[in-house]
Amino acid sequence: MIFPLVSLHLVTASATSAQPLAAPRAAAPAPADPAADALRRAHAARSAGRWQEAEAAYRAAFAAAPRPAIEGELGLCELALRRPVDAANHLLRALRDSRALTPAEQRRFNEGLRRAEKDAIHVEIMVSHDEAEIFVDGRFIGRGQANYQFYVTPGAHEVRGSLEGHVTQTVRFENYAGDGTILPLVLDSILKAPPPEVIIRTTPPAPDHSGRNIRIAGASLALAGAAFGAGFAIAAGVRDDEADAQADAIRRDYGRGGCLYKQATEVTLPCKALEETLSARDTLRGAAWASFIAGGIFGAVAISSLWWAPSPPSPARVAVRPLVAAGGGGVAIAGVW
Repeated sequence: MIFPLVSLHLVTASATSAQPLAAPRAAAPAPADPAADALRRAHAARSAGRWQEAEAAYRAAFAAAPRPAIEGELGLCELALRRPVDAANHLLRALRDSRALTPAEQRRFNEGLRRAEKDAIHVEIMVSHDEAEIFVDGRFIGRGQANYQFYVTPGAHEVRGSLEGHVTQTVRFENYAGDGTILPLVLDSILKAPPPEVIIRTTPPAPDHSGRNIRIAGASLALAGAAFGAGFAIAAGVRDDEADAQADAIRRDYGRGGCLYKQATEVTLPCKALEETLSARDTLRGAAWASFIAGGIFGAVAISSLWWAPSPPSPARVAVRPLVAAGGGGVAIAGVW
């Protein structure tokens, strides 16, 4: 019996070969240039005469890439929209960096600026301090420059400069269209007030008048002593005259020795009266001498006090004034010293 020979071939494949291959990742698109896109839209709108759209597109392009050429085109659009002041300011700033402009752009922008200046006022401000803040009609325009140039509408305006530590300066002006003005703005420093003067008032010591008081008292007592002495001397003289009169009466009535005989009764009373008068005279003479001596002592004390108790010197009060006359001059001195 013959069996047929059968061969069996097995074919295997890997699992990975059954899966599809992944597609390569696409590269990210390059970011678009906003300034270039805005410029394309601006040029297209300008060519079509859509100035409002062109102005907005140039403004967006200038915000993305602030280049003088873009600012000049913005100014020309504003001029076409009859906004001469805005146009003049943008064209002026664009022409400041003429090296960044082509000759054709310089010609176009200069021509546009001349047209805009007919309906605007050119203002130039020269500031004394670069760091001052400058305001025009209350709007801040800059800081850190010594010179500002810009355009404003015809009419009245106000320029103000302020800086800490300086007096704020305000200048008002009024011009017509097409005119220009130059304004110097000088800011003066605020003078610092000097420190308050401190005045210390002290009570001067009371002058020592003891010497003067001693002299016044001494002179008064000396005068009083002299007055009392003179009074006592006069009274003693009166008593002396009375004693002489009584003695003459006794001698006349009883003789020169009438009072020698004490036993004589009729002469006792006159003699006793004479003795009393003589005693009163002597007492008054003693009082007069004592008063004179005391007054002299007090006067000597008053005079000597000029050395041992002098009065304080009085301050000299002298005034010196120049004296000028037709024929010459001099110095006049007056005062108390």
